[in-house]
Amino acid sequence: MPSREHARHPLLLLSTGTIAGWMALWLMWKLWIGGMVLAAASGEGGFQWLVSLIDERRVANPAWDDPEHVVWVASTIMTRIGMVWGGAVATAILVIRRRSVARRLGGFLTETDAALNLAILRIATFGTLLMLPAGGEEFIIHVGLPDALLFPPSGLGPLLASNLPEPGAARVMLYAWIMVTTMAAAGFLTRPATIASAVLTLVILGVPQLHGKVNHSHHLVWFAILLATSRCGDVLSVDAWLGRRRQAPASDIRYGLPLHFAWLLLGMVYFFPGIWKLWTGGADWIFSDHLRHQIWHQWTTHATWKPMIDPTDHPWLLRAGGLGVVAFELSFIFMMFDRRTRILAFVLGLGFHLANMATLNIAFISLMGVYVVLIDWQRLLAATGIRSIRLGIGRTDGPHPRGSLIPNIVAGTVLLVGNAWYGIRGDNYGWPFACYPKFAYPIREPVRSVIELDIVDPDGRVVTESFATGRGPLRTARWIGVVSRVLKLPDGPQRDAALGELARLAVGDRPSGTELRFHRARYSTRPQDRDEPPINRVLLATSVTAPTTSATDQGQIEPASSTQ
Repeated sequence: MPSREHARHPLLLLSTGTIAGWMALWLMWKLWIGGMVLAAASGEGGFQWLVSLIDERRVANPAWDDPEHVVWVASTIMTRIGMVWGGAVATAILVIRRRSVARRLGGFLTETDAALNLAILRIATFGTLLMLPAGGEEFIIHVGLPDALLFPPSGLGPLLASNLPEPGAARVMLYAWIMVTTMAAAGFLTRPATIASAVLTLVILGVPQLHGKVNHSHHLVWFAILLATSRCGDVLSVDAWLGRRRQAPASDIRYGLPLHFAWLLLGMVYFFPGIWKLWTGGADWIFSDHLRHQIWHQWTTHATWKPMIDPTDHPWLLRAGGLGVVAFELSFIFMMFDRRTRILAFVLGLGFHLANMATLNIAFISLMGVYVVLIDWQRLLAATGIRSIRLGIGRTDGPHPRGSLIPNIVAGTVLLVGNAWYGIRGDNYGWPFACYPKFAYPIREPVRSVIELDIVDPDGRVVTESFATGRGPLRTARWIGVVSRVLKLPDGPQRDAALGELARLAVGDRPSGTELRFHRARYSTRPQDRDEPPINRVLLATSVTAPTTSATDQGQIEPASSTQ
């Protein structure tokens, strides 16, 4: 009875149940709830309890004065109800078919794989680490920043912040990391080199995360830890060459398990941002002007960069793109369970990131660098006619490797649980766990706020610097991050000291007595308004500083709230 078996397939049941619930919610919104909310928000009547609720919200948040905002909140709540319904259907199916699901999951985790595939991931992971800016002078720069600018992320952030190395020791640490990471990529003394590199990577990549902006290269740390607890140097390594291994080991779970953990972690990178887009922005994230505003907003962070693709004049393309982004992010992790769908994920993922590069100048090169994990290189190379006993291509009857799986099981489980916890909470300010960038909150108007600094010399000359351009010792995104964190501090000595240090970094060698004025300026992000003056500027703080002294000797920083 193939038709009945097909009808009971979990994916088909999940899809049918979820779509039925969503259709019911959509009809309720279109036929009743949407109009009811709009009427109550517009003062045209409706249920008294709803009118009273909206009035209460307006007292706390002026945004509720706009009926469109109220309708968006209501539609987002409906989207959340739909997501909860989908989760409930999925949970019910998992419970009903728990034996089948457990059997399939167990088969997935215990599936064997080739030593060559794990070795290629080793080369890609440690090779990509060596190319990151954080693994160079950026680490040294952040070690030397003042303590007043420390905003450690959760996780290992506080531990790193309280144990920062001195500049000399930091440079020695950096050189040691470069050496052991190079050894790990080459497969020379693979086990000690990968362990040393993974431990040092937590510090080398972690310190630049301490100053207000977390860059999401976390996946390289996860993969380094998985590789450090695996047999990733059995082929395609200096160790294998020195050991004169004539034949590659047979495919084994010891090569498969770390790869399977890596697939699931890679899926989490996309899954939780997809969930949060819908949970925070609702259907408006896809079907409103949000994506156009998001693209324009991103363009304003680059002074000279021009997009290769501009979809902002085509609303249908923006909505199709928004739907495609969410569908891709939510489905990626489910494509990890089959070799053929992993190839599809490889193609879609590269297309996704290349489109982001062309449209938004968001590269994520380090993430694309580890996409090699999605390809079965042994099978692919054998299909092209290549044969190699040493690499196990075309012949897989070598000896089985030895060694315990426990270290890899522990490492993989901790990484999965840690990242799931951060993803569920939507916390992208953590190290070494984090939810990857969500871009979840819808941008409802084409306006961006930036921090500007008026530098007033003693002779009265005024120079305005925009922190959005990345002035200072840090890369642009890091600089914007630390400035934003400082200005969110409550009034008091901590904020004063941090503002003083920011001023000292920005002013440089200007004469003593220079006055600094911090402003928050709002600009239109429409491309045709690129050179227009700000919509308004709000004075946040002023200071008179001497750049040759420490922040605590630079004079009192006074908060202000006047509009200019």
